[in-house]
Amino acid sequence: MFIRRNVLSCALVAALVGACVGAVAQPGGRGDGPPSPEKTAKAQSLEVNSVAQSLSLPAETTAKLLEAYKAARASHATALSGLMKPGERPDFKAMQETTKAETAKFETAIKAFLTPEQTAASLTTLGTFNRRWDRMVLALDGLGLDEKPKAEALKLVMDSVAESGKAMQAISSPSDREAIRTQQEKIRQDLDKGLAKVLKAEQLEKWKAETAMRGVGIDRRGGPGAPLPVPASAKPADK
Repeated sequence: MFIRRNVLSCALVAALVGACVGAVAQPGGRGDGPPSPEKTAKAQSLEVNSVAQSLSLPAETTAKLLEAYKAARASHATALSGLMKPGERPDFKAMQETTKAETAKFETAIKAFLTPEQTAASLTTLGTFNRRWDRMVLALDGLGLDEKPKAEALKLVMDSVAESGKAMQAISSPSDREAIRTQQEKIRQDLDKGLAKVLKAEQLEKWKAETAMRGVGIDRRGGPGAPLPVPASAKPADK
């Protein structure tokens, strides 16, 4: 029971801080809408495949997980959209309760065909409903990588999403902008260092350009959990 609560808490906080509100800030404060339905479907497929590979799931089980994940993401988005009121700050307590309920629904769905261990592992990433993950996998998908480096890069991103969820669990309040920024900056630095060992220099620079955002925080201009700018010290590895 402790493990289950721990996993749900991790997924819940990451969802609130990484994915909940509509617009995500772009550099310069511009808003950016969600990807097209086709790109969203592609991102979700890449995410599920990364998780499935890490768990060595057979094709039939992977297909079931993808179906459940797509349904959960759609349900989560619909539930949260009902809480958004123009001109008003989002009610994070209501968002928290809504996301908790949606995560529990997703857990129930995947427990029907996954083992308890596979379910827990899936929730640490897929259970976060993390829109930033969508952007990162789409950026990698657009680099034209060969199969092996692409799989390695996607796994690094997946692991970073899980690490972000664990880090956010220790944050006492979703409005603690500085704590959020510090935690996420380190995780982003670690991810870029890992990707520098897999991507070519020009690919890494393109990745940074397409995934760099203006900061982390929760406000109406940027939404929660906007990705951090890449530190100048994170240099790409020579290839």
